[in-house]
Amino acid sequence: MKKFLFILLLVITSKVTMAQTYKANVSQDSVKILNTRIELLKINIKILELKVKESEEEEAVEKLRLKLLDANGKAKASAEESNTYSNKTVSGSTIDMKSMDKMSKKVKGDAIEARKALERFNKQVARVEDVRSQIKTEERKLGYRKPTIVFSYE
Repeated sequence: MKKFLFILLLVITSKVTMAQTYKANVSQDSVKILNTRIELLKINIKILELKVKESEEEEAVEKLRLKLLDANGKAKASAEESNTYSNKTVSGSTIDMKSMDKMSKKVKGDAIEARKALERFNKQVARVEDVRSQIKTEERKLGYRKPTIVFSYE
């Protein structure tokens, strides 16, 4: 009976001590690897956000390209119109200074507008290139940090 009570007391005390201890299911090495995987996922998310930003910037480039084509078309048309008008005045020898001045102002305005449209287009292309370089930088960072151990959870 004493042995039975002793064994019972031993079992009860061992249960109490086991209940107060914590056994980790994940080792320190695997915690570091899991943290590395989290960092990789964050980098992947950043890359995807940059790609979304790149597509938005490319959409703006396309809109500016259409405006540039329109401005170039207007400038070319007004230049041709001015050229034909000046050719008519040379052959007909009647020069209307008021209409020539108006025509030259229109040509100059269209040329300035086309130049501004080209500058806006080039700035937007530079923004797209900047986003692409950021994407390449992040992808290089991701390439250096590939995990060597892969966990499979069941």
